[in-house]
Amino acid sequence: MSAIRVQADHSDRLDQLTSARFGLNRTDGRAIELLSRLGPMTAKQLATHLGMTTGGVTTVIDRIERAGYVRRRRDGEDRRRVMLETTPLQAAREKELFGALIERTGRLINSRSDDDLVVIRDFLEDLSAGVADHIGRLERGRRIRKNRA
Repeated sequence: MSAIRVQADHSDRLDQLTSARFGLNRTDGRAIELLSRLGPMTAKQLATHLGMTTGGVTTVIDRIERAGYVRRRRDGEDRRRVMLETTPLQAAREKELFGALIERTGRLINSRSDDDLVVIRDFLEDLSAGVADHIGRLERGRRIRKNRA
């Protein structure tokens, strides 16, 4: 269990550092990561992924668009719909910041047997499902009130 917590700490710190290197806050960095990983989406879809309102995510989109990492474009099938997508600048910054880590991860994956990778994948998928379920419970739950002693 300790190794999982350490990995979570490292991921958290990596998010913090890379967002700072992009010149953005963590929410903005998370938005860029989602668009990069999941591909083009609407503001409403991005808001859902970030756990924000569409009004709140508009400010995020404005900042990351102004920084040059994301652009808005009309959907080819429904011109009323605006899609968000990452830019070549974002791809270049991502490669600069994550290239060495991606290469190292690739070498680590290649050092494992197919059977090992199946076990690792299954474990990570089960862990991810458990975390997603827990997030859902927290989102549906009541806020914790501060003790007014």
